[in-house]
Amino acid sequence: MQQLETDYLIIGAGAMGMAFADEVLTRDASVRITLVDRRAKPGGHWNDAYPFVTLHQPAAFYGVNSEPLGPGGTYLASGSEVLTYYEKVLRKWEDTGRLQFFPRCEYLGSQRFRSLLNRQSEFSVAVKRKTVDATYMNVRVPSTRPPGYEVAEGANLVAPNELVRNTGTPSDYIVIGGGKTGIDAVLFLLRSGCAPEQIRWVIPHDAWLIDRATFDPARFVELGSQMREIAEGDSLDAIMASLDASGKLLRLDPQVWPTKYRCATVSREELAELRRVDQVVRMGRVQRVAPDSIALEKGALTLGPDSLVVDCTADGLAKRPVRPVFHGKEITLQSTFVCQQVFSAAWIGYLESRIAEDAKKNELCRPVPHPEFVVDYFSTLIATTENIALGLKRFPLWFARSRLSALNYFGLRAAVRLGIRERKAQAQALTKAKEILGIEDAP
Repeated sequence: MQQLETDYLIIGAGAMGMAFADEVLTRDASVRITLVDRRAKPGGHWNDAYPFVTLHQPAAFYGVNSEPLGPGGTYLASGSEVLTYYEKVLRKWEDTGRLQFFPRCEYLGSQRFRSLLNRQSEFSVAVKRKTVDATYMNVRVPSTRPPGYEVAEGANLVAPNELVRNTGTPSDYIVIGGGKTGIDAVLFLLRSGCAPEQIRWVIPHDAWLIDRATFDPARFVELGSQMREIAEGDSLDAIMASLDASGKLLRLDPQVWPTKYRCATVSREELAELRRVDQVVRMGRVQRVAPDSIALEKGALTLGPDSLVVDCTADGLAKRPVRPVFHGKEITLQSTFVCQQVFSAAWIGYLESRIAEDAKKNELCRPVPHPEFVVDYFSTLIATTENIALGLKRFPLWFARSRLSALNYFGLRAAVRLGIRERKAQAQALTKAKEILGIEDAP
């Protein structure tokens, strides 16, 4: 048993663990961190993702606060760029002697971990400040777990990673899953020369999509937020219809009303490409994939001898039970801003460096579980807006200067214009959303 001593023991070198570590190291020059991960390199699920993956939202808002990612603007970094970026960040902090990284190690609990390559190599850590769980959000990709449905022997089913390695020539492709991974797989097939007629896309439930233009700081002041539509709506459906009409939310098929909201983001050009696929199968969830057929909740699909089924169903944004972020000697990293994991982790790191009392820190970073259904869109919007309002009131300069924050890119004049325009609509929108959801303000 080897003995180590550290200020923070961080379990997980993925995006959230790296964002937290970077913020704490930046804010306190005395901090020492021990970082443990089962993978060989930092970057978490990016190590396992399909080779054609890219960010869905601008690289300007992704990564850690101390290092830019990509050239700025609305640039979407590739998976390989993200991994190179995290190795650069890791090396920077390792070179200071203030961070030790232990790859290919599993955490055993009780501040102990063990090498996955040498079972005799075990470590016990004396943690002077906190143990940080950066794995709780449990991001998964198809290549790392079996599908959630039965797969019969001989079924020709692959993870999307295999699309770049497949040496055969399938007659057609059946893409299972309508989320970010399914969207990426369909776009990859089309861009690689596959005819739309060769693709059948199994979507159990349609979801609302975010227009990527709304993440462009140069256009945000022009487009505005979604507060006005919410303030003027009388029901969930009425508000979604208004957001649909204004183009702030999109849907794959204008004739199909989405029932889910998972933060998936597309450009108008990508949406036009996706709509080229006419064979969209809406017969519920897949129950079983066999060599010659796919059984679904409401029907079945026939497969040819050369059909290739692509499983894109892993839940990359799992809806996890809420835990207190700060609890004694433990920190559990969670989203505090809807679908903005790295921004949330950096904010948690900043609060850890500035405030001593857990209760005061938890007031400023209430967890916001990832949304799944339309009703979650409203509840997560309320929680995120209130978290930001409280944070801005207490630490406005951090929000204005953080590269992971949209406010950093507006400029003073645009931020003032936006604040004046949005303030009244925001208050009305929060009141309306709470009325619709039956949420009462705390006394």
